[in-house]
Amino acid sequence: MYCPNCGKEIKDSDNFCRFCGADLRLEETHVEEQHEEYVVQNEVEQHEIIENSDEEEYVLYDVRKHWMSLAVPIFLVPLFLFYFWSIFLNSHSFLSWITVIAILALIIYPIARYKSDKIIITNKFAHIKVGVLNPEEVDIPLEKLDVLEVSQTSMGRMFGYGMISFAVNSEKYDYGYIEAPEDLQYIIDDPARFIAESM
Repeated sequence: MYCPNCGKEIKDSDNFCRFCGADLRLEETHVEEQHEEYVVQNEVEQHEIIENSDEEEYVLYDVRKHWMSLAVPIFLVPLFLFYFWSIFLNSHSFLSWITVIAILALIIYPIARYKSDKIIITNKFAHIKVGVLNPEEVDIPLEKLDVLEVSQTSMGRMFGYGMISFAVNSEKYDYGYIEAPEDLQYIIDDPARFIAESM
């Protein structure tokens, strides 16, 4: 330990400097006061963070669609190209038009759903959007949201996707082909625990 006044080396147990006579007890009191101010300031900041977290809404989990939701379009694209070049261009019949439109719809619709469907879980709500042309959008408070069922087929367990069913005011919503559905159930079952673990 060194004297803060003259800079000479002194013992840790000294109350006064043996060289210049400076009172070392005042220095210790000053350090303790600074430490107490830091502790109080830190507690105030933590309290403000907790208060702000009660007021502000922030995203806990953004549910993502699994690529398996695009399995049908991936399978149908080569079939469509084969039919278009081999049959449609040579026939132009009414039935061929209907077939082309039907195959295109089966390709485009899942892709549009993949882009449009959303589930975003925040610390207050579950924001759900399902559909393409006339999408159904609901904002459900977490305390009123129940997970009825998280289901996975054997294929789903193999590739890591599943379906989750919500119930709100006696209405049921099914949302399929989501990545890691068990994570979503964990968050909704106990959002406070998830928030505490994430911070």
